[in-house]
Amino acid sequence: MNQMPMTPMGVGKLLDKSFNVYRQHFGAYFFLALIWFGPFLLLQQLLLVDLSSVPLLMQDTEGLEFWESMGEKFGGQEEMVTQNVGLLLLYVFLVAPLTMVVAYPQLIAGATLLTKSVWEQQTVDLKAALKGALGRFWPLVGSTLVYGLLMLAVTFGFALVFLFIGFLLVMATGNSIDTFFDSGSEFNPFLFIIVFLFGYILFLIGMLLVPGYFLLRWSFYLPLVLFEKGGVGIGKSWHLTKGNFWRLFAIFIVLSLLYSIFSGGIQVAIMGILGTSIISQIIMVVLSCLLMPWIAIVYALAYFDLRVRKDGTDLQELMNRQLEQAADRPSTQEPGAAHE
Repeated sequence: MNQMPMTPMGVGKLLDKSFNVYRQHFGAYFFLALIWFGPFLLLQQLLLVDLSSVPLLMQDTEGLEFWESMGEKFGGQEEMVTQNVGLLLLYVFLVAPLTMVVAYPQLIAGATLLTKSVWEQQTVDLKAALKGALGRFWPLVGSTLVYGLLMLAVTFGFALVFLFIGFLLVMATGNSIDTFFDSGSEFNPFLFIIVFLFGYILFLIGMLLVPGYFLLRWSFYLPLVLFEKGGVGIGKSWHLTKGNFWRLFAIFIVLSLLYSIFSGGIQVAIMGILGTSIISQIIMVVLSCLLMPWIAIVYALAYFDLRVRKDGTDLQELMNRQLEQAADRPSTQEPGAAHE
């Protein structure tokens, strides 16, 4: 195997490498996303969008001023949501869960196998990547379910603790919850707004740092289940990411910002031109299939980077132990043993 030498990568180098990998093997990654995410995203549109109220090509805003036209196009998104409760329940309780426990792990696993081939300078084979990911279908589904339950538990637990602490602080001031909403109270509404905004910002920061800490540390379970074929990978991911939280957190923040800029900018352009239409929704699906592989590549490269760092740390620890043993060996020899 002619393996490319890997050294630990910083955030910038890792993102730059992800762009290069996606550009060089665009077809394989894009078709992988189309195979796994395309059908689910189309089904989502069919269930959530009232197609009878949406034009095929372009929303008609003829005769309106520019800003009125933009308002009509962007405001039409709320009107296109279906009012059929059965379809909404079908999406919430069937399609969305299947997307998370089937499409998501298969896409990530397939992209990780493709990236592994790039890393080892082997032929990038989409068919082999699909087969390899499907070969671990049930372990990937099971581990994703465990991760999802842990995510809900940690997030819900933090929210409850945060609300409880906020309630105690309100009680400590001698007020009650009704004080904030009582028009006859002497409580300053401007102060209420400031306190509310401060609490909201504090809650968002806390969500990123507290549940985010655990979820990020556990998040590399998929490649561990894929390659090591044992357990759900949660504990191994925790061990693998030890000492790397802030670097992974920086990757997550930068990745989220770039994704939001790319996705949001293109969506605004599409909606500004086509408005709410069937064609615009199809383009949105294709756009999601274009961006999801890049996120998967960053995730895979971050995993391989963690492996390089972990293997290097383990090797250094082994060498240190051997040096310590070699240094202690002469002192344990009996006097005169060196002269025998």
